[in-house]
Amino acid sequence: MMKNVFILFSILLLIGCNSSVKSGDSTLNEEVPYKEAKNYFVKSNIDAAIGSPKFETQQEFEKVFGMATTMGENGKPTPIDFSKEFVVAQIEDPSTQTIELKPVSIRKNSNILEIKYKRIAGENQSYTTQTAMILIIDRKYEGDVNFEEVQ
Repeated sequence: MMKNVFILFSILLLIGCNSSVKSGDSTLNEEVPYKEAKNYFVKSNIDAAIGSPKFETQQEFEKVFGMATTMGENGKPTPIDFSKEFVVAQIEDPSTQTIELKPVSIRKNSNILEIKYKRIAGENQSYTTQTAMILIIDRKYEGDVNFEEVQ
């Protein structure tokens, strides 16, 4: 009888230890969903070296980006609800070369959002443009931002 109680106690102890380890790791390397903002442009008075790549209010965002509404069904800028979302942006230096920035993944490690992206350089053009990748993220994933270019 005593042996059965000891075995049962040991099993319960192992189960209890195992479940507590899993719950502590919930913010390690967690995949973060995002939306890509379309139909915005970098204002001409901005260079790539902005103070922070994170925008938490409409006012902060509008200092750097303008709306680029175009004709057609998908011509309106992507709506952003700053009460529920924040924005992160990777801004390139002005260039006469076409540049495309493609998000690869966003993962949250502790309090850091690790954003991996690809930079695809294209043709030369006769004018200068400034490319930006603008990502919209739910506020429940708040954290410091780290962009990393991958090949």
